[in-house]
Amino acid sequence: MLAAEGIFDLWPPEERAPRLDAYATPFGAAYDFGVNRPALARVAARIEYGADVARMYEWMAEVLDCPPGQIVLDVPAGGGTLFSRGAPKLGGLLVGIDLSQAMLARAARRRRILGLEEHVLLARGDATRLPLVAGAVDRIACFNGLHVIPGKSAALAEFRRVLKPGGELLGTSLISDPPGFHRRVIGLAQLAGFFVPPAAAQLAALAKRAGFAKWEQKLDGALLYFRGQ
Repeated sequence: MLAAEGIFDLWPPEERAPRLDAYATPFGAAYDFGVNRPALARVAARIEYGADVARMYEWMAEVLDCPPGQIVLDVPAGGGTLFSRGAPKLGGLLVGIDLSQAMLARAARRRRILGLEEHVLLARGDATRLPLVAGAVDRIACFNGLHVIPGKSAALAEFRRVLKPGGELLGTSLISDPPGFHRRVIGLAQLAGFFVPPAAAQLAALAKRAGFAKWEQKLDGALLYFRGQ
């Protein structure tokens, strides 16, 4: 456990973590600043990706409407945007897992400020090897995460494994094949190396292969909204 921040380190000891934490750079600070300010995020997303992210924040509130006894998994948890947006509705337990120690430190600070230590557990872990037993969680949130996870097939299989029967996955991902001008924007972003968005059809196929019997997705600009059971 990283005692200074109250974050569990559940990274598989035999697995090598990426050498560079992109979210420990100024990029990570800028992203965290923007995504936690919905008005600013809506303007930026409209310009960069042609997307209206108002629905994303609505979905965050929906997934976090969690009564006592339920568990929500947030992966990647980032800086705690999900629980900081919907803290009043969080009656159960939120488990936030992320690779980036820098983003988890931001999440820990928000957790402390909001007084959510009893409702939010934070851990460093691998989305493709979740440190949870099968059927452990009621809902999974994966907002703006799959486009930075190389092993999408493994991650989706893990999401399906840890969901309870009838549980639901909600999330968003930028895609590699948006229409028009935004494809150029995505192409430039991919030069950063850590940005690996899926194609829209690819994501649907991977979800079906992972065992999601129900899968819905809708494209808004370069941003794909998806729900699966």
